Amino acid sequence: MNKLLKKYFNQAMTYSDYHFSMRNQDKADKNVIDFINAKCKKDRRFYTPSRRLYEAYKVYCDEIDVKALSSWQFKRNMQILGFVYVPKKRFYNRVMTGFKNVGLNR
Repeated sequence: MNKLLKKYFNQAMTYSDYHFSMRNQDKADKNVIDFINAKCKKDRRFYTPSRRLYEAYKVYCDEIDVKALSSWQFKRNMQILGFVYVPKKRFYNRVMTGFKNVGLNR
């Protein structure tokens, strides 16, 4: 029995599929999709505060000389792409809103 458990846990620990793929890309704004592909990492383990993500999006829009969407439209486009909006979560000892499955590149 001990060998069976070791074999099972070794297989479970080596297999890790954290890849996140966006959906409904035809319905979302092209600039948001380009921002996610250029400046973000898509992984199921990540959580990013919404304010920080939106600020990075505005900087990206300034770089490419495009008018940024409002925060409400940006949030709606992120939800269309499949990123989960979390209204309240404790993050760095503060309660913040944010998005699951996405992280910013450094």
